[in-house]
Amino acid sequence: MTDLTLWHAPLSRSTRILWLLEEIGCAYRLETLPSSRTLDTALLPGSPPALSDGEVMMHETGAMAEWLCETRATHLWREPGAPGRAGWLDWLHFAETMVQHVARREEAGAPARLTDALQLLGSWIGDSEWLLSKFSGADCQVGYSVWVASQARPLADHPALAAYLGRCAARPAFQVAFGGSEARLM
Repeated sequence: MTDLTLWHAPLSRSTRILWLLEEIGCAYRLETLPSSRTLDTALLPGSPPALSDGEVMMHETGAMAEWLCETRATHLWREPGAPGRAGWLDWLHFAETMVQHVARREEAGAPARLTDALQLLGSWIGDSEWLLSKFSGADCQVGYSVWVASQARPLADHPALAAYLGRCAARPAFQVAFGGSEARLM
């Protein structure tokens, strides 16, 4: 039995980590919760998402992604001092910024910030296959955020992001994490 457990509400931010765990291919226990909005927090040690790894407990998906890549998937990581480390960290954490812009899309000025974030990411990706030179844990973080953004706003004006999301969705680990056909792509 593994000491690694993910408390997961389908299609919530924990999907990023479920996707990453599937990419890594390591043993883990999945505790699927009905929904992060209807969760009885007595079911887990803290609020979702949550990841435990032995004595380590985490609640932030960016930290979880760093931890998992550092401890179990160095091929999806950029270690300190390695070329691309700053970009890896930047995009890993930019993913949360994008989700916040989607969550606040009804507030004054928020649609413009979401558009700016999508344009920045789209111009970075351009014709590249992945955020960095090859697929990494940052793609799990950002790919989820692009998926969330696509649920709020079709990506027709952002063809590079639509293509990027299509490449993400074609990965078998993405399909497992998103429950196959349950993940509606726009």
